[in-house]
Amino acid sequence: MNKKVSSRSKASTLVLFVKNFCLLFAFRGVSVLTNFVVTILAGRSLTVEQMGEYNLVFSLSNVLVIPLVMGCNNSLLKVLPESSSKDKKEIMGTVFIGNIVLCLVLSAVGYAVTPLVCRIPNLSPNSWYISIALAIATNSCIMIDTILKVDERFIKLGVAKIIGSVFMLAGYLISIGVFHRISICSFILWNVLGQVVVLLVSLYKLGAVKFVFRKDLIKIIYGVGAFYMLSWLLTTGLNTADICIISALRPKYESGIFNTYQSNIRTYFTVFYNDIFAAVMLPVLINHGTDLKGLVSKVMKFIPVIFLVLSGGTAVLLALLLFAYGEQYPIIWSYILLESAGIAFQGLYYFFNSLLVLEGEAGAKTSFAVLAKSFAVLLIITFVGTKLFGLMGGFVSFTVNQAILASILILRYWKMLQGGEEGQKDYSLKENKSYCS
Repeated sequence: MNKKVSSRSKASTLVLFVKNFCLLFAFRGVSVLTNFVVTILAGRSLTVEQMGEYNLVFSLSNVLVIPLVMGCNNSLLKVLPESSSKDKKEIMGTVFIGNIVLCLVLSAVGYAVTPLVCRIPNLSPNSWYISIALAIATNSCIMIDTILKVDERFIKLGVAKIIGSVFMLAGYLISIGVFHRISICSFILWNVLGQVVVLLVSLYKLGAVKFVFRKDLIKIIYGVGAFYMLSWLLTTGLNTADICIISALRPKYESGIFNTYQSNIRTYFTVFYNDIFAAVMLPVLINHGTDLKGLVSKVMKFIPVIFLVLSGGTAVLLALLLFAYGEQYPIIWSYILLESAGIAFQGLYYFFNSLLVLEGEAGAKTSFAVLAKSFAVLLIITFVGTKLFGLMGGFVSFTVNQAILASILILRYWKMLQGGEEGQKDYSLKENKSYCS
């Protein structure tokens, strides 16, 4: 009887995952398609050199957003499902207040270090300022997205994304068609405003939030989140290093080509994985329970198939994107194959790293340890490859680094599962009276 119940539970969990995935994919697919159109408009409107700076701004904002989020998105995935309705409101209020403070600090520090940062070739002060604004807007959307995902409000989240994307596309078209403004800042500004719209719509859909500041909650959420933040920072730093090195050492044209191959496809993959796949997978696993050992065992068997699907899909998308940009962007298949393989390895790394969220503090420390111990070696591979061999060295180093990271993390995660649950920590607020007082 128990086996029947267990099989039914597994079947219902799988059905729920597929249902929510298709639902969010349908909604998010519209906004991704809108962003795809905007990216093509930018590629056809801006020069190759301007596209290099355009993508550099997005790369910098991806780094700046990390200390703003501070790993809270992962902490909330663990803490919110285990909390009462009252505690959830106070958790959200506390995180919002803490996040506002971090945004103010970043704005002040970012402005102060402008002369230093703008020594980076191809980066103007205006582009630096708008990268800060983009980071703040992205950070706000990540936080509100996480809260809606935990409650599995995928329809509300999807509606918010579509409204924001349509607003952004309308802004681009008005800027180009009516005012004839074609510049890096005008393109990115509409991206920022689109994310602000997403935030406002999401807040409306979310409902009441209790704006209180509790130090005990800060210690729990930011304590675990700090490890995820450091891991995220190292990962992004590694993925941005080749772009920055190419921008510093190579001509603007080569920087523009490299950025176009690298930045956009990485962004689309991150959006698909974090905003669609993991957005459904983690809440379903957390809220409905699953046998992680069984799940990992099945995934291990299909790793070659997963790799081929991810690399093949990435190659097709990248080729289509380059073709849509126009003749000024050459289609070099060796670059496409290397980038696609790197993204496939990155996908495997992302999947197993996401599962570490379910392991609480032990998972956060494991994620950080894997990156911290290998970061220096991977960075040296990136620097030497890009410095000695230019664009080809950058593509090869990206693929090699992602393969190394994926292999190490898969082995470490498997060993951690075999070792049982020792060392995990429960962050439930329900059963901890000191946090509920």
